[in-house]
Amino acid sequence: MEMLKLLIADDEPKIIRGLKKSLNWDEWNIQIAGEAQDGETAFELALEVKPDILFLDINMPFLNGLQLIGKLKKEMPSSIIIIISGHDEFSYAQEALRLNVFEYLLKPVNPDDLKRTVTKAVNHLNESRRSNQLVQWMNEQLEENVDLVRNSFLCKWVKGQLNEEEIHKQLHYFRLDWEKVGIFVIKPNRIAVEGNIGDAWEMDLLFFSMQNIIDELLDAFEPRVVFRDESNHIVAMIPTEELEPMDLLCDQFEEVIEKLTGKKIMIAKKVVEKPPTEIPDVYSNFIKELNEQSMIMPVVILAKRYIDRHYYKQDLTLQEVAKEVNVSPSYLSRLLKEELGSSFIDYLTQVRIQYAIKFMENPSYKIYEIADKVGYNTQHYFSTAFKKVMGVSPSNYVKEVGH
Repeated sequence: MEMLKLLIADDEPKIIRGLKKSLNWDEWNIQIAGEAQDGETAFELALEVKPDILFLDINMPFLNGLQLIGKLKKEMPSSIIIIISGHDEFSYAQEALRLNVFEYLLKPVNPDDLKRTVTKAVNHLNESRRSNQLVQWMNEQLEENVDLVRNSFLCKWVKGQLNEEEIHKQLHYFRLDWEKVGIFVIKPNRIAVEGNIGDAWEMDLLFFSMQNIIDELLDAFEPRVVFRDESNHIVAMIPTEELEPMDLLCDQFEEVIEKLTGKKIMIAKKVVEKPPTEIPDVYSNFIKELNEQSMIMPVVILAKRYIDRHYYKQDLTLQEVAKEVNVSPSYLSRLLKEELGSSFIDYLTQVRIQYAIKFMENPSYKIYEIADKVGYNTQHYFSTAFKKVMGVSPSNYVKEVGH
């Protein structure tokens, strides 16, 4: 163990010599690191050697002991200061108590009192060192395992296993103080995990690769998190208030993951207004949605994804989608009806109206602008479709939701 350092300051050289010879300092693992005969020299020396223990006289030239203690407490608050003084006036002891000195000994110092005080000081310092080492070790362990600790919190959060107070505390600790957050939940679709086309990709490696790809594509967003839940869904959260940037990111996820791994993915996404309380419900709904999607035939998944990505095209047709997924329009129409319970036009309308509702959350958009953004060439056509799905006109819907 590193030796403790002792500095002795007294204006009488014989006192300094006596204190140096009074004990076998090696027995206490103490080395005498310096000595001084005035307060200013003592202060400068203390700054240089950084002693663990100081013996100080009160009556010293230039800077008396009490003034020196005041300065030392600011510079090295953890050092132990023991006053050794010929002054037994109450006022000195009172001031020393206020300055939080460790002990006040009177000259001539009784050897037993000195031994008792030094033993007490050494025990205190050793205990303090052990505590500091423990804290340092714990901090190092936390730093080394911060990703594991954070991921454990995130998994518990999305699964609704934490109360609101704990969520806020942990989000603040990990510096994830989002106002609003965009959440993605991603998993490979069924054809990517059945093994018949991807035996070379072990599942752990596939998920690991997908997670890293997504994290790299989200590099511009801070603070962000990308993690895997207990079922190997990849969950990503970024600060955003708009769904449009998330659509572009989804396209990138799909393109890059398919290019690098040969796998297709399913994605659920949403902008969450109040992350701490709303994330668990959103996540739960996404898991159900993705599980339902995973039961759909691969060709329907591909068609559904193409519609979801190109809903804004005014001339989007069944024929275009069928050509994209390499089946006939009549076969695709039948599959959509069987798997989704909707015709091509009905599903396309549902997607367009869902996006229209999202755009309506932004009061700066006019109805005709929203109509154009979701693939309708006239406001009238849009209003008719909207009322058929929602039961009210777009303008009345906007009024009802408070914009």
